[in-house]
Amino acid sequence: MPASIPQRSSLVAETLRVLREAIASGRWQEELPGERRLCEEWHISRPTLRAALTALAADGWVTIAQGKPTRVCHPAGSSGPPPLPSPTLTVGLLSPEPLHAMPPFVLLWVDELRSQLASEGHLLQVHVGRAWSGGKNPARALQTLTTTVPAAAWVLYRSTEAMQQWFEQRQIPCVVVGSVFKGYSLPSVDRDHRAVCRHAVGLLAARGYQRLALVIQEPQFAGDRESEAGFGEGLHAAAARGVTGHIQRHDGSREGLLKALDRLLTAKQRPQALLIARTSSALTICTGLLQRGLRIPQDVALICRDDDIFLDETIPQIARYSVAADTFAKRIFRLVRQPGAKGETKVMPEFVKRESL
Repeated sequence: MPASIPQRSSLVAETLRVLREAIASGRWQEELPGERRLCEEWHISRPTLRAALTALAADGWVTIAQGKPTRVCHPAGSSGPPPLPSPTLTVGLLSPEPLHAMPPFVLLWVDELRSQLASEGHLLQVHVGRAWSGGKNPARALQTLTTTVPAAAWVLYRSTEAMQQWFEQRQIPCVVVGSVFKGYSLPSVDRDHRAVCRHAVGLLAARGYQRLALVIQEPQFAGDRESEAGFGEGLHAAAARGVTGHIQRHDGSREGLLKALDRLLTAKQRPQALLIARTSSALTICTGLLQRGLRIPQDVALICRDDDIFLDETIPQIARYSVAADTFAKRIFRLVRQPGAKGETKVMPEFVKRESL
């Protein structure tokens, strides 16, 4: 079910659309059938029909008088009803987590995307669920959702490979927020994680750090795989300077992340600098290092691959790579408004220097 717009509102809007199309096609030229007949024919309630009729009358399509049939309006000098308005585009956002659990940056671009769609009279519906993202076979849940919700396009946030495969095979219009897995050609918008991680290695090498580690969750998303590839490319380019590196994966839980940190700190060649994927992980790593008596950046330097404003509230503040939420949302909006568009749109973040480096 939509998390932001009640389903009842969608039914009223759909009833309004059908009424307009029936009048415009000439099905009813003088007056509409009675409420009971329409409700039985379309399997809707009277309150739903009356809400749609009220909106239709407000737009000048019909006149409503108590105790009389609803009559079709014909503007002066015209033999037909008012022209059909531009269709409202409904965009569905698929997310495995509710709005309140999303990172601040994600909330910002979702809100900006909603505003940009609303400025053209379009709607954004948020659909939350793990049925289509938690398993390897989301087909049934996605089929049910896309056939019952009249969305013209879908925005896929944190989409798995199985989800991307399903949308591509059925050629349903969508935009992936994130990177697309190898072998698929869905349109997408993402930070350039590969370039960011490559740049971070070069930056750390230039500052004299020779033992590096990328701390990242077990890859579930294409952007994480891109991050690992970029980190490897950066190490290869810096090898002549004696720079070495290690990818330390974790399971995504707080406990798993701290165990991964302890493995790094007890290694023979303890890393001098950490590149961390995801802002929540950076916060856990920062406090975990301080709890273990290590100084930042004197003992271990930190850079976060991602950005959220709360990283400026830590002591020390954490260096990171940042993208403006409105810029990110505009890229998504452009692709949503271009059905059939192909190709990846990569946004290169800017490095934000802070005290952790």
